[in-house]
Amino acid sequence: MMILKKISFTLGCALVAHSLAHADARFELHYDRPANDEAPPNRAMGKSTQKSGFIQTALPLGNGRLGAMFSGGISKEHLMTNDITLWMNAKRGQDAGEQSSSRKVTPEQLDQVREVYRKGNTGTGPESMETMSTKYLSTQEKLGNYAPFTDVWIDTGHDPKQVTDYRRALDIRSGVGLVSYELNGGQFTREIFCSYPHDVMVTRLRAKESTLNLTVSTKTKHKGAKVSAEGNRITLLGEAAMIQDNVEFMQLIHIEAVDGELAAQPDGSVKISGATDVRIYLAGYNDYLPKYPSFKGRDHRGDTLSTLNAAVKLGYEVLKEAHVADVASLMDRCRLELDFTASGVPTNQLAKQESRELENLYFHYSRYLQISCSRGAPVPSNLQGLWNDRLKPVWNCDYHTDINLAMNYWMVETANLPESFSPYVEYMKVIAESGAHSARRTFNVNKGWSMGLNGNVFGFTAQNEHGRRTQQAGHWLSQHLFEHYAFGRDPQYLEQVYPIMKGAAEFFVEHLAPWKDGSLVVYPTWSPENNYHRQKLNKQAYGASWDQQLVLNLFTDCIEASYILERDTEFRQTLQKMIPRLCPQKIGKHGQLQEWPEDWDDPKNTHRHISHLIALHPGRDISPLTTPELYQAALVTMKHRGDQSTGWSTGWKTNFWARLHNGDRAHKIYKFLTSKRSYPNLFDFHPPFQIDGNFGGGAGVCEMLLQSHLRSVNDEATSIEEAAFVAYQPDANHPQHFVPVVPDDKLVEAPYILHLLPALPTAWSKGNVRGLRARGGLEVDIDWAENRLQKATIRATCDTRFRLYHDGSFSEVMTLKKGESTRWPAKD
Repeated sequence: MMILKKISFTLGCALVAHSLAHADARFELHYDRPANDEAPPNRAMGKSTQKSGFIQTALPLGNGRLGAMFSGGISKEHLMTNDITLWMNAKRGQDAGEQSSSRKVTPEQLDQVREVYRKGNTGTGPESMETMSTKYLSTQEKLGNYAPFTDVWIDTGHDPKQVTDYRRALDIRSGVGLVSYELNGGQFTREIFCSYPHDVMVTRLRAKESTLNLTVSTKTKHKGAKVSAEGNRITLLGEAAMIQDNVEFMQLIHIEAVDGELAAQPDGSVKISGATDVRIYLAGYNDYLPKYPSFKGRDHRGDTLSTLNAAVKLGYEVLKEAHVADVASLMDRCRLELDFTASGVPTNQLAKQESRELENLYFHYSRYLQISCSRGAPVPSNLQGLWNDRLKPVWNCDYHTDINLAMNYWMVETANLPESFSPYVEYMKVIAESGAHSARRTFNVNKGWSMGLNGNVFGFTAQNEHGRRTQQAGHWLSQHLFEHYAFGRDPQYLEQVYPIMKGAAEFFVEHLAPWKDGSLVVYPTWSPENNYHRQKLNKQAYGASWDQQLVLNLFTDCIEASYILERDTEFRQTLQKMIPRLCPQKIGKHGQLQEWPEDWDDPKNTHRHISHLIALHPGRDISPLTTPELYQAALVTMKHRGDQSTGWSTGWKTNFWARLHNGDRAHKIYKFLTSKRSYPNLFDFHPPFQIDGNFGGGAGVCEMLLQSHLRSVNDEATSIEEAAFVAYQPDANHPQHFVPVVPDDKLVEAPYILHLLPALPTAWSKGNVRGLRARGGLEVDIDWAENRLQKATIRATCDTRFRLYHDGSFSEVMTLKKGESTRWPAKD
C-alpha cells in the first residue's frame, strides 16, 4: 500500500471567506438537511408521484458539458456526474443514409399513406392514417437514451445524529455548492463547483478544530467498468453499451491533502487521514465527436489527463477565482428585483409557498440552470438539462422537437445569455446534414432536410416509431436560428445558419401539397399531442395550424435573410409566390382559433399542448395590438384549455398570457408553476423532472416585462396599429379566415418595437429589472413603482433603429450607435 505525505500549506486555518450565513437571498438555495440519497422509482408512463429522491433534492452544478449534483450528505457526500454527450443504446458509424435512422419509402408508398389522409381514414384499422404511417414511414431503429456518467462518494465517518448547525446551499451567482456543520467541537465545510474555464469539477473539504478522515471512491452504473487507484489518483475506464460501436469514457480523480496522509486502496478508493484541507479534482470525457456519421474520434484519455494535470497545476484558489468570475459575469448581466423581505426559511419550505421571494429566486435560478447545462458543448440541453442518474431515463432524456428542445432556448435571448445558444447551433448543423437523408429516404424530397419528433446526439432524424407521432420539425427548430440573429444582429452568424434555414424551407417547398380547397398544407402531420374524434383516439391529421403558422414564419425569415445577405433571389421569389397559397388560419364555431383546418375543436378539451397558438408565442404573428380578431380567438382557446397543467405547459401558458397582455393571469400561472410545480430543489415537477418548465417560467417573466417581436414598417405612422407589420389579413370571401401576407423588402430595415411592461402583474407593484435583451441589438433596464413605469434605459449593442411603446404612447423611430444609450421617458 502506497502512502503519500502531503506538504503543509501555510493557510493559517482560516476557514472560509465565503460566508454561508450572509449569502444573498436572491441568489441562494439553502437547506437544513442533506438531499434524499434514495431515488424514487422511475415514473411509469401515465402515473405520477410527488415522492422526492436524490434527483429532486440534490443541488445541480454544471459547466455546460460536465455536470454534477451533490447531496451534502454527512456520513457520505454523493456526487453524481454527467457528460452531456454520453449516450447509449443507439447506433453510430453507419453509412450516411443509414445513420439518419430513416426508413426508405418509395414514392408509391408515400402516396398510399397520403391517400388515407385525403380520405380521412380515422380510427386504428389497417387502412387508417396511424396504421399506414407506422407501416411505411416510422423508423425501425432505436433512438437510444442519454446516460449517466459516474458517481463519486466521499465517506467522512461522521454520525449525522451528532451533527449541529447543518447547512447545505447553492450560491447561484457564483455557481458554488456549500455545506457546513459542527461535530464534537469541530467545524467542517465543503465547496464544490464545475468550472467552465478549466472544464473540471473541484471539491474542497476543510476542518477547523478537528481533522478529516475520508475515503474517496467512484464507480459507474455502466457494466464492465474498471476502477483503480495509484498514489493520489483514481482512474475509471468504462463503456456505454451501444447497439453498434460502444462509447468509451474515462474519469480521473486527483486528491491533495494538507497535514494528512493518503493511501491508495486495492478496491480503487483512496483513504485520507489526519488532514485539515482536502482538494479533489475530477476530469472526464468520452470518445464522442459531432462528426456525421461516425460520431467518434475524441482522444478522451489524452484529453482527460491533460485537463486534469492543467487544473492541478493551477491549484484550487486559481480555479475557484476563475470559476466565480466566469459565472458572476453572466449572472450579473440580468437581474430582477421584486419588492420582498427575505423569509430566511429553507428553500424546500419556500417552494411550497406563493411569494415574491420565490418568484424572484426562480427567475434567477432559471438563468443559472441555463448557464450550467448549455455552454461550450457540441449538443444542446435535453429534457433534463444535463442531469440524469438513470440508465433508462423516462422519455429517454432525449430531444423532443414538439416543444421541449425549442422551449429550452426561449430565455437565452431575452434573459441575456446568448452564449448558451451555441450548442443549439452546433446540433442544428448535424441535424441538417442527417435530415437531408431523411428528406430523401422517407419523403422523396431532393432538397433540404427534415426532422421527426425525437432526436439523439447521433443524428437521429427519422420519424417516430409509432405513426400517430408523425411530424415535421424543421420549421420550429429553425425559428430560433433567426431569432438569435434578430437579437444580436450579427451578419457573420446569419451567414453561418442561413444554409440550415434555407434547407428547412426547401424541404417544405417540395413537401407541401394541395388540399381539397387548393391551399397548401403539411401532411402527414399531427397537432402535438392532441387528438380529435376523441372516441377514436386519433392524432394524425393534415394542415395542423401549428405547422402552417411555422411554415409562414420560416418562409418569412428566409426571405428577410436572403435580402440581408443579398443572395438567392429566385428562391426568395419562390417563397413569396407560395405564401398566399398556404392554408389560412381559421376561427371556428366556438370563436376559437382552430387547431386543424376542419372545425374539430372541443371546448371541453383541456389538453396541455396548445401548439396552434405558436404564432402568439414564441412566434410573432398574433397580437392584441395588431390582429384583434385572431387575438380574441386565441383568448377563447386559452380559456378553454384552463390554467393548470404539467410544468412545461404551465410555463408556456405564462408566456401565452403575457403575450395576450394579461399580466395578472400570467402571474397567477407563474405562481402555480413556482409553488405547485417545483420539487424541493426547484426542478420542474414532471416526474422525475423536466427542465423545460424552469426555462419556460424564466422566459415568461421576461415576456411580462418586455416584448420586442413586432416590427414597424411605416416610420411615419403615429399608432402601432398603422405602423406594425401584420402577417395575416382577413380573407375577403371568408371573414373567419385569415390568409398569410407576403413580406416585402421593407421588413429588412423595419425597426423593432420595444413594448415596455406589456403585462406587469398587479402583485409586482414595485421593482426593477436590469439587462433584458430586445430584438434589434438592444439591452433594457426598467424601473417601476405603484404599477407604473418610472424609467427605462435602452443601450445599443450594435448600430440600430427602434421604437418604444408603453400604455398607448408610441415613440418616433429612435437611432443609437453601438455603445450609446437613451432614457425613456426622456429626462426633464
